Amino acid sequence: MTATDFDKLAKIYDAEKISPWNDLYERPNSTELMGDVNGLTVLDAGCGGGKHCADLLAKGAKMHGFDLSEKMLAIAKDMLGDQINFKTANLAEKLPYQDAQFDRILCALAMHYVKDWTTPLSEFYRLLKPGGKVVISTHHPFMDHALAGGEDYFAHTLIEDSWKKPDGTLYVRYWRRPLTQMIEEIKNAGLEIDLIKEPMPLPETQKQFPDAYQKLTTQPRFIFLVLKKPD
Repeated sequence: MTATDFDKLAKIYDAEKISPWNDLYERPNSTELMGDVNGLTVLDAGCGGGKHCADLLAKGAKMHGFDLSEKMLAIAKDMLGDQINFKTANLAEKLPYQDAQFDRILCALAMHYVKDWTTPLSEFYRLLKPGGKVVISTHHPFMDHALAGGEDYFAHTLIEDSWKKPDGTLYVRYWRRPLTQMIEEIKNAGLEIDLIKEPMPLPETQKQFPDAYQKLTTQPRFIFLVLKKPD
């Protein structure tokens, strides 16, 4: 997807007050997997509207963030002001940061928009200090298997989908890849796999969003990867 595509999504994302998928499932789990970030220099890669940045800032992180969409960044800047150094950058290209600049990197729900993971993973390796970690949340291969036709699990497939939101429908395109391919691309970048997790939503999801809770607790939606740059 292009910057224009993400700009179109920004208003709808901003209007959504609370999402079971993001606010009660993905974000709290990503934040937990980031561990103790107090005093650490952290990059939010593909920061969107800045909610993850706000969470990590509250935990004491020295935050940096970038996104492809200027409108998404405008939402983040309106919320956080100059507390965070935001930049415009493309996850699929060389990033405007120094070697070994960060202790931690978060890349939340952005990697499935990238066809080839070679560049972003190599850039994460470059930007991390030795022993640093990156937390990635992305679409679970199982989640998109039916949308891809349900025939070839091992296919690397472009998917076109629509997500109904309170203020409209999001039309999106993203890439589905099998877990085997994810692992190969990670290892090729020189990163080590510290943890693979398929977590549960927050308990309050059951009362607020019973249908979403049923889906999230019986079918994997996102997969979470904790990767480490060797010491």
